Amino acid sequence: MVEKEPDWSVLRRRAVGERIRTVRLHRELTQEQLANAIGIDRRSIHRYETARRDPSLSMLVRIADALNVPLWLLVSDSIELDLRDAVRDERPVR
Repeated sequence: MVEKEPDWSVLRRRAVGERIRTVRLHRELTQEQLANAIGIDRRSIHRYETARRDPSLSMLVRIADALNVPLWLLVSDSIELDLRDAVRDERPVR
């Protein structure tokens, strides 16, 4: 018998995915561009953003680095995402 995933886990994964998507769009990046910057395929980014898959901690660090935001911005418990903390840096995406 497969155990049901706790509701808080699903909600958390969904929140992280929405934050990844919001910051990516703020940076004017496609899923493909972000995926290429961190060395994975576009489908993985899509799965993270749509809460179909949980990114590992090391993957979250790579995503935060590629988006040039602190890790806490992607995983924060706050409801609001303040994009002033994600001011666009002129450094190119790796």
